[in-house]
Amino acid sequence: MAAVTVFVDDAVLGHLPSVCVEDGVDTNDTLSFTQDVSTRAGMGVAWLLLLAGPLGWIGLFVVAALRRGEMLTVTVPYSEAAYRRRRRARRRRRLATAVLAGTLILAVPALSLHSADGRLSVIGLALVGCGAVVEIVIDWVHLHRLTVRLQLDASRRWVTLAGVHPDFADAVRFEGRASAAFSAPRDRR
Repeated sequence: MAAVTVFVDDAVLGHLPSVCVEDGVDTNDTLSFTQDVSTRAGMGVAWLLLLAGPLGWIGLFVVAALRRGEMLTVTVPYSEAAYRRRRRARRRRRLATAVLAGTLILAVPALSLHSADGRLSVIGLALVGCGAVVEIVIDWVHLHRLTVRLQLDASRRWVTLAGVHPDFADAVRFEGRASAAFSAPRDRR
């Protein structure tokens, strides 16, 4: 995959070549990606709440949960085929998560059985649960590959789109929308 740096306004407004970022084919379809692009500076003095004991830990958890970073939404060309693959991977991940939750719920009463049938049930549920965990990891990796990663530069004027198809990166450079100073070299795999 490749990376290309474009002007933030072009990425936000979707003023990019009509070449799919995943497949490198011509498309008129688009997809919006939202990602946290804030600097991970930490939570400052909030970490001192750890010293306050259990109530401080709860306070730190609340502060961390309410903390929101800077979000950037970009609109990129995305083909129907790539979108179907993305939707299929998300659906499979949700199904595997539901199966894992179901096996955990069913494991509680099965553990209380002190017979051979109970032990076999627990072993079967453990195998199904392990299969669900493997499927969740596989689908997470697949979704990660189908997601354009964003990185905002320090001036907040340029955004790097990473994990894009080399043909999309070439089309952006050909149209002159890429930053010559920030464009990453094409990675041939």
